[in-house]
Amino acid sequence: MLQDFIEEQKLVCEEFDSRYIKVNETDVVAIAKHTLNQEPIVGLRKAPDENQVAWFIYGGEIAADQDDFELVTVKELEDIFPDAIPYLALEQGFRFMIDADEYEDVWKADAF
Repeated sequence: MLQDFIEEQKLVCEEFDSRYIKVNETDVVAIAKHTLNQEPIVGLRKAPDENQVAWFIYGGEIAADQDDFELVTVKELEDIFPDAIPYLALEQGFRFMIDADEYEDVWKADAF
């Protein structure tokens, strides 16, 4: 349940000097499911598009503008890739990179 992640999301935002952006289970993210077996896993938050999608999550070296993404709700993401949930409250412009060896890098990129 998403409630279990709220405190962790707030800590991530505090650690990386981001405003906390509330995440709802019905929010939509774009994910390239077929790439999640590759590392690192990358997430980037852009300005919301016409579908209100702001987060793009993929594994490996995929270009974020490819048509390889499918839209899922945050609730569905909990089942597909729960390791991304703690980062979803970061504000626009943030990126994260994680891997199975507990590598973590989070930074704010130039506005997209």
